[in-house]
Amino acid sequence: MSVVILPYRELKPEKISAIKDSFGNFYQNPPPSYYSMAETGNEQYTEDIHPFHCDLVKCVKPGVSVLEIGCGTAHLCRHVENAGGRYVGVDHSRELLAKNQSRYPSARFFPLETLASDLQEKFDMVVSLYTIEHVVDPPEYLDRMWSYCKPGGLIGVICPAFVDGDSLAASIFMGLTPRRFREKLRQGNFIDAACHLFDYFWAAPRWKKRARQSPPGAFWINLQPTVLNGGPYTVDADAVHLPRLADLESYLRQKGAAILRTSSTMQGISSQVSRFNCYLLVQKPQTTTA
Repeated sequence: MSVVILPYRELKPEKISAIKDSFGNFYQNPPPSYYSMAETGNEQYTEDIHPFHCDLVKCVKPGVSVLEIGCGTAHLCRHVENAGGRYVGVDHSRELLAKNQSRYPSARFFPLETLASDLQEKFDMVVSLYTIEHVVDPPEYLDRMWSYCKPGGLIGVICPAFVDGDSLAASIFMGLTPRRFREKLRQGNFIDAACHLFDYFWAAPRWKKRARQSPPGAFWINLQPTVLNGGPYTVDADAVHLPRLADLESYLRQKGAAILRTSSTMQGISSQVSRFNCYLLVQKPQTTTA
């Protein structure tokens, strides 16, 4: 069966390493539409469609430094610079980063693999927009965000709500192969079709129920994401981590963060946004040993 989703703590280090390697290869040569699909609809932020993006931008004051980890096409950059902030973005693709540098000459961009050696400074804000769902090791990722944030600085995360939301991630497929049920029937793949029904009506709902009832801090990892199993790329078909607000909030609270706002505490958020998205804004303590 394809629905194999486990808490991060239950995974052996060699399994995590193997998935990291597979995704490393995928991101070295992503589909041509990978970053353009992420850019669609993000040219301008509006309060009704992008309330969490707008909330982050409101935190940017003149002179504030902002680091975005997993910047993609860096659509946040123009908003940071318009508010008088200084922007730094990191991501996998050197080609993409070169394009970003051309579009935003006042900003700075670094490849993810050289982040630690090339970037020694701390930032007033460290943010992640729809990136943590693509991370095999969420605790390590949050630790990295924490380490680059100044004492008293802000950490902001926006991501899909794949556990508490209404839908499953596109990276979860049913049956033995990531194909539509009708296609399996049409091609006479009846065993695959039977497994598809089992996953759809039993395995996937059972996982979601378990995930929602689990203690905070589980960080659910999808061991069989669609793109690593021959499926076509669609938005979030590479989501290996299935985020839950309680997991993120619990982890950062344990590190000493003060929770300022979340998608569950903000007022006036439309159901269309809140049903599918998580948002977390925290403040690092002024005095910290980490």
